[in-house]
Amino acid sequence: MTRVAIIGCGRVCQRYHLPFIDARPDLELVGACDRNPARTAQLFANEPGVHVGGSVHEILDRTNPDVLVVCTPNNDHVAPALTALSAGIAVLSEKPLAADIEQARLFAAHATGDPLFGVNLPYRFHELLPPFAEAVRGSEVTGIEFGMSTPGDRLWRAFTPWYRDPRLAGGGALLDLGTHALDVLRTVFGEPELRTCSVAGGPVEERAELTLSFAGVPAALRVDRSARTVTMAITAHTTEGKHLLDFRRGELRLADGTIRQATRRPELAAMTAFYNAVGGGPGAVVPAAEALHLQELVIAAYHLAGSP
Repeated sequence: MTRVAIIGCGRVCQRYHLPFIDARPDLELVGACDRNPARTAQLFANEPGVHVGGSVHEILDRTNPDVLVVCTPNNDHVAPALTALSAGIAVLSEKPLAADIEQARLFAAHATGDPLFGVNLPYRFHELLPPFAEAVRGSEVTGIEFGMSTPGDRLWRAFTPWYRDPRLAGGGALLDLGTHALDVLRTVFGEPELRTCSVAGGPVEERAELTLSFAGVPAALRVDRSARTVTMAITAHTTEGKHLLDFRRGELRLADGTIRQATRRPELAAMTAFYNAVGGGPGAVVPAAEALHLQELVIAAYHLAGSP
């Protein structure tokens, strides 16, 4: 049995991590803490086996977990992760590594994989990504498009608006949604060359458009946190037609007319891979070095856009 503790009990924790842990008989939630102790106590009022503490130090000392899950705001990812790793406890963290890129660089130098450290970037593990990549690599690609949008807080309804605060979030739509898209693009097409970037909307951007090139093939990335609908799809234009992977619908449409459907929730893929690895089974993690590289790409894009 893998013992799990969580720091940060907001929307991400409640929508994804808690249901995932509940659904896995090999995982046991033993502790939780949050900057709002009253909310956390209410959340676990009917779960006497979950120790609700006031700090990550108390949780680790009292519950002796095998894994700490970090779901705090972006500016508070590093401290609890380092505390757990120093105690020999594996860590699964939400992205990015940190709100500040310098802090992210320093942390990545420490989180080298022992104890195990992973970042929750699930779409590289999507079950339809390998057949999409196989089709792409067997085709002559002429262009690439990636679109990702969400209604933002109209759908998400975060408990606190920290993600709109540049100091706490470290970035807007490009760091939030674009990191997922860039991870998928790099997984399939390799290292990108950034060309242009534009951002718009608010103290942290709600929309961003990025043009890239993969070995000379042009690509466009568009992300939007103020859209009316949720979308996430990648299209590879080839000389034979389009290969389309729609993550939202869980559908792969190839140029030859072949259609495949996903059978598992894609947003849980990285958690599945991480806990499998912790348990000694066939699994994988997104290491700190790769998460840092994605964050460096986002920072370079912000510089292209003229953003601080």
